[in-house]
Amino acid sequence: MNKYSKTEICGLPTASELREALVASESSDVRAQLSMLFDSETFVEISAYTKRGFSDFLATEKSNEFEGVICGYGAIDGKLAFAFAEDSSRMGGAIDERHAKKIEELYKLAIKNGAPIVGIFNSNGTDIFAGTAGLSAYGRIMTCVTEASGVIPQIAFVAGKCIGMASAIAAMFDITVKANDAELYVYSPTLSGAEGAQDTIVAYTADAPQCIGYIRSLISFLPMNSDSGISVSTCTDNLNRMLGDVDFSGDALAISAAVADNGVIYELCGNFAPAAKTSFATVAGVKCGIVATAHAENDGKLDAFAARKISRFVNFCNSFSLPIITLVDSDGLTMSKANENNFFAAELARLANAYITATVPKITVVSGNAIGAAFVLLGSKALGADIVYAMDNAEICALPADSGVAFAWDKYITLEKTRESLVEEWRATVSSPARAAASGDIDDIIGMNEMRARVCSALMMLCAKGQSSISGLKVLPL
Repeated sequence: MNKYSKTEICGLPTASELREALVASESSDVRAQLSMLFDSETFVEISAYTKRGFSDFLATEKSNEFEGVICGYGAIDGKLAFAFAEDSSRMGGAIDERHAKKIEELYKLAIKNGAPIVGIFNSNGTDIFAGTAGLSAYGRIMTCVTEASGVIPQIAFVAGKCIGMASAIAAMFDITVKANDAELYVYSPTLSGAEGAQDTIVAYTADAPQCIGYIRSLISFLPMNSDSGISVSTCTDNLNRMLGDVDFSGDALAISAAVADNGVIYELCGNFAPAAKTSFATVAGVKCGIVATAHAENDGKLDAFAARKISRFVNFCNSFSLPIITLVDSDGLTMSKANENNFFAAELARLANAYITATVPKITVVSGNAIGAAFVLLGSKALGADIVYAMDNAEICALPADSGVAFAWDKYITLEKTRESLVEEWRATVSSPARAAASGDIDDIIGMNEMRARVCSALMMLCAKGQSSISGLKVLPL
């Protein structure tokens, strides 16, 4: 047997030596995160042996280091998925030309195979010695994310440092998840004085294992790609389940859960614009997106951030064939100087455009108040809703009853006719759901007890696509 190794003969390492060097060079945390993300022993790495390209300015002892991002594919809950994970233990995970090239190749495979992609961010930034090539690497990754937008679901997990231009890339993903101890900012809070300012883009925050569990749940729920079509399966809950005469007290998540099969919802961006709640859920066996305004938060009034949150969510649902259920309980728009300064009119325009251009089934329920612009913007028939219901105690008008009386009926106040009685009369006549129904803007007036059953009925009708039956659904008496 030849006593000399291949390395000694030709100066090249063997495959096993390369693998040993590769494993020895990486952070165990990165592999642990990938192991938690993917089903057991399904992750397959690609371009594993790519070495970094170094300039003459860098130390020669670093010239043999592996590229600071791990790319590959595997199964998540049995579904094909792709992922890249930045490894800060390799040159700080610095982004350079080869870093971007590995991610580009991964995106090509993900789009070709129509499968979602997860990006794990943990990098100290670009390689400053790479010059414009290092800066262009950001642009190349941004191009990948943009080309995949609306084609495959993209989820960003900020596991460590995600700063400067990297934070912009993470914000371009459909859904951004952040570990509690991770850093997400454009400029350091010590310089900007704004701690946690970029957390407004974050859909979910927890420790790393919980974040990965949340991502697995999302991948399991979401369609593989934009061509998957509406997902309809056998309902595991009672289609005709009555809710009872319950008062949700303006709690948007509670009413969303009441509509959902088995009460299961996946909320997104819970800490951002709390007057608007967005969540995924299965309703009547159909995977949907639910938008709900929370009257318990500032009377459910929309501000610029709430409008932005809803429009982005509606656009995402439309891209991936998720029907949209909108539960409205809002007194209109927020009036404040700060809100006006946040491009309020532009955000309201984007919200209207999102509903108008959405071609998926759209069902709206006025569960409480729908005052002024809130009635129009939140899934009205005027913006293309297929079915609109209103609760029998809903208030629908251009102005709240007390404001309407102050504006138009003050002259009718007498000793016998009090303001309070006029407000009640306004609610019973001017802002009653019956008046909205008479104008054709409401399809039916329903009770809270039957809301889930009516939503299920509408969903099954809209998603039937020519099927001859909607099995298990009972016809409710008129």
